[in-house]
Amino acid sequence: MSNRIRNQPVIAFLLVATLLATTGCSWTNWMKRPLDDPIARVLPPDATLDEITHHLNTERGRLMGWRSNDVRISASGKGILVPKLDANLSVESPRNLRLVATSIRGKEVDFGSNSERFWFWTKAERPDIILTATHEGQQDLIELPFPPSWLMEALGVVPLDTSRSQLLREAADLDEVQLVSNQLLDGRPVQRVMTVNLASGQIVQHSLFDQQSQLIASARMSDFRRPNGEDANARLPHRVELNWVQAKMKLTLTMQEIDANPQFSSHTWELLQDPNCRIVDLDRGSPKR
Repeated sequence: MSNRIRNQPVIAFLLVATLLATTGCSWTNWMKRPLDDPIARVLPPDATLDEITHHLNTERGRLMGWRSNDVRISASGKGILVPKLDANLSVESPRNLRLVATSIRGKEVDFGSNSERFWFWTKAERPDIILTATHEGQQDLIELPFPPSWLMEALGVVPLDTSRSQLLREAADLDEVQLVSNQLLDGRPVQRVMTVNLASGQIVQHSLFDQQSQLIASARMSDFRRPNGEDANARLPHRVELNWVQAKMKLTLTMQEIDANPQFSSHTWELLQDPNCRIVDLDRGSPKR
């Protein structure tokens, strides 16, 4: 497989962009907008790891999936050819995900995942190729900072496993704690840090560090609001600022509306098919028609 396929910067943009979504209003308008219905403090300053995990997973248990048809993506950095995109994003536990992004030129990105495999296509770099692989396959053929399995957890629709996490807190900060764990991500040792705001009971940042404690990537979440829907009890972030240090890219995702637990068509999670494209199976390392 060519280095062009293995090292597409837009692939990185695509994968990071699917991490989360947020509001479509400007930062100034966001600051002026009245808060969603105020809530009391959710977790005490001395909350234990078990208490924090129980709360986060209870929130996630209410949400089997969500969808937004009003995602705005703005990007800057190396390899970004289309700085502003509109997108539709759908997520369903445990592995279903679909992001379709467009610009004034038409469809720019199609990224998806189902129970068996994930795929992605970008017009900017290789419009004639759809890359795909199984979840257990050779994902190291491309540099994935956020594999689909991790993305689904970060998107808030699968339970968190904190059995290997250590709870760290600073005496001067009563509101934020860190859940730190050493993990293997696609065979690579990494340190994962989740920052939890105890007052709101939300994860406000995901970070990944390499073995030298250098930041690989981070995602800062804000503007937590209730989504639409009768079962919409959990709050979801409507703004995410993403920084992938190694690729020298920064992304901001905003979303005006989120629909909680919608009805999805089975076609939503089907592998992208296009008669003008070759399908490159990364597990096999060879294209197929």
